[in-house]
Order: sequence, then C-alpha cells, then structure tokens
Amino acid sequence: MTKRTFLFQNDTIAAHAVAITAGDANAEGNAGGHWIMLLPAGGFSGRDGRGPYSVDGVAAMQAVIAATVKRAGPTELVVDYDHQSQYSAVPGVGGVAPAAGWIKQLEARPDGLYGLVSWTDRAAQSIRSGEYRYISPVYQHDKTGKVLRLISAGLTNSPNLDLAAVAASAQTKQEPNMKAIALALGLPEGADENAILTAINSVLTGNAAIAAAAGLNANAKPADVVTAINSARASVDPSKFVPIEQVTALQAGLAELQDRIAGEDAETAVNKAITDGKLVPALKDWGLKYHKKDAEGFAAYIKNSPVLTASQRSSAATPSSASDDLSAEDLAVMSQMGLSKEAFLKSKKAGEA
Repeated sequence: MTKRTFLFQNDTIAAHAVAITAGDANAEGNAGGHWIMLLPAGGFSGRDGRGPYSVDGVAAMQAVIAATVKRAGPTELVVDYDHQSQYSAVPGVGGVAPAAGWIKQLEARPDGLYGLVSWTDRAAQSIRSGEYRYISPVYQHDKTGKVLRLISAGLTNSPNLDLAAVAASAQTKQEPNMKAIALALGLPEGADENAILTAINSVLTGNAAIAAAAGLNANAKPADVVTAINSARASVDPSKFVPIEQVTALQAGLAELQDRIAGEDAETAVNKAITDGKLVPALKDWGLKYHKKDAEGFAAYIKNSPVLTASQRSSAATPSSASDDLSAEDLAVMSQMGLSKEAFLKSKKAGEA
C-alpha cells in the first residue's frame, strides 16, 4: 500500500492571493484576490532537507488539482495562521484555527501550480504591516515524493520552500500605469489626471456617436459597431448612387446654365421692349436686372406701358439720376413719361389720394 505523508512546506508565495474552488473562476472573492505560486514545477526540496518532491509538468499539476478538488468537495481550502488548523484545532481536544483566507481556484501553469486567494481583512492587514510574510502549503505525497494533492496552506514567517514572499504590495491597490494610458490616448507621457479623464471622455463620446450613427445603442461594443458599419456598406448598391463630387459638379453646371438662360431671355425681352418703343434705351440695364429677378413682373410692366414718343425714346434720364426715395420702377415711369422728379411725385401722390 502506498504510504501518504502530509508535509508542511513553508513556501514563500507570490505577492497576490491564493485560491481554489472546484474550478469556479467566478467565485465570489476573485475580484479581490491575487494569483500566487503554491508549488514549483519539477523537483524541489525543503530547506530542512526533506525531499526531493516533484510535480512534473502541467499534466501532473492538473492531476493534483483534480485530486484536491475531489477531496475538498463543495468546501474551499483554508489558509490559516501557522498551520493552526493542523496543530491547534484537533478533534476531541479543541483549539482555535481562524482563517486568514480562502483558496478560490487553482491553475496549472508551465512554471508551477498557482492559486487564487481571497484574504480576510485581518490577514490582509497583517501582511501589509509585515506581521506575516510567507505562505506554507500543506500537501500529501507518496513514498517516491510525487505530490498527490493539496490539503491547505498557512501564513508563516518560517518558509521551507524557496517561493516568492507575500509582499505587502500584494494587498494594496495597484496604481494604474498613467504614463502608458496617456501615451495610448495620444497625450504626452506627463499628462495629468484631468487631461487623461478629458481624453477618455472624448473617446467615449466619439464612440457613442459612431454607435448611434450605425443604428446601435450608445454603449454598443466596438466589434458590434464595426459589424453594423460593414453590413451597411455591403448593402449599398453602387449603381443607385453618384459620388458627391459628381453631384457638386452637376449642381454648379446647372446653376451656370440657368443663369445663362435667364440672361439670354432677359436680353431678348428687353431688346424687344426697346424696339417696340416700350422702354427707353437708357433703361436697358435696369430692364435686364428687373427681368432676371421677376420675368413675369417685367412682362406685365411692358404690356401696360404706352408706346413712347420719339422725344421720350431719346431721353437721357436713367435710374442713376434719381434719389434713393424712388424705386427703379418709379424711375422708369419718370423716364418714359418725360416727367421731372417733382412732377412725378406730385402725380404719384395725387394717384394715391
């Protein structure tokens, strides 16, 4: 029969936290825990000369995890103080063995077996203050030194294995790398917190606007926004759309054509009015402007105008000779009727009475 021995190995364990549950990575406490190495990969011995022991490769570590979880069942592995759960809390004898933390999850990695731990407030404070510095795992092995399963772990100040210390920084809030964040946002590496927050808010606002333009919720994930945009682009039929440059050129050409046609029509109408004796030659420019602005109004004016006498047609009176209180239409009437400004105003006033 294989002999199984329990060993207390005072490991120096990584500065984050230990943990193990039956593979439940979402277990409560993970958010506040840290990963640390519990056992190194390959062969190892204790400072007291015991060993060698071994966990040869990832497959062997996975076997240790499976056996550990099977033994623990629905309970989490405890991290106690100085192995009190092994020495003090003895069945039939009594004793106190308060928990320092709980192992929430185990993971096999190329360099060793890691755990995720959620510390109690008291233990976290003890680590921060330097009262406790190391972790010692309790594991079971066979007579060849092959590690079979983990049993528990204890905070200690007398480690037997060369692992990493549970540093105080492991239990303090890790400050973000502000320099890296600033550079990622396109800011100088010395940018202060306000500048970084402003840049982040600008990015978030821009992303929200892009998402809305794509017909998605403002909080849509970037991948969903890209998918929506690509989908919209793929659904566009190029044969039904014209590039904006062509539209602009067509609009400019149409405006130019309309201006030319309006000018030609005005020239024809005004020349005919002069030839027919309805408009004095001196008012040609006025007639052109009037026609371009209101072709129907000009036509009505010429239709109602009398045929001018020879003396009226040769009149030199033009709109520019009048004062600002007379409209272009008033000036035309004055010129075509051969009236002075005073006579025209008097006639106009009498007509309005």
